[in-house]
Amino acid sequence: MKKLFAILAVMLFLVTGLTFADESKFYARSFNIEKVYFHSKGYKVTYITGKMKYSSTYLPHNWFSQSAKKNGVQAKGELAFGNDPAYPYMTVFWKEGKFSHVRLYLKKDMHDVSYGVISPNQDPAAFDIEEPTLDY
Repeated sequence: MKKLFAILAVMLFLVTGLTFADESKFYARSFNIEKVYFHSKGYKVTYITGKMKYSSTYLPHNWFSQSAKKNGVQAKGELAFGNDPAYPYMTVFWKEGKFSHVRLYLKKDMHDVSYGVISPNQDPAAFDIEEPTLDY
């Protein structure tokens, strides 16, 4: 009987602790990527919105810089390459309601149909941004 009481007390403690756990300061949203276009200034990402429409956003190369991580500043972008069937997609993170960073999950094979190249003359000013413009 004492064992049963001890087990119930531990379970009650765990359930209570999980119920009152702190909420994360981060909010994340994932988008399926249709195509990633390479440009000398960054990436143009065409993705599918929640309304099943295509939209595009621009992500500067300097967001993905390894030097930002070395200087103790969190980079605004991360790249993950793999062969998972869910790739390509991107996850955008906000911290306390403000843009934090974006993570691109891309196919390892650079010859995959999800990659493309855009003209170097195509709107280079579009990459001079502080946060991505997204349609939901």
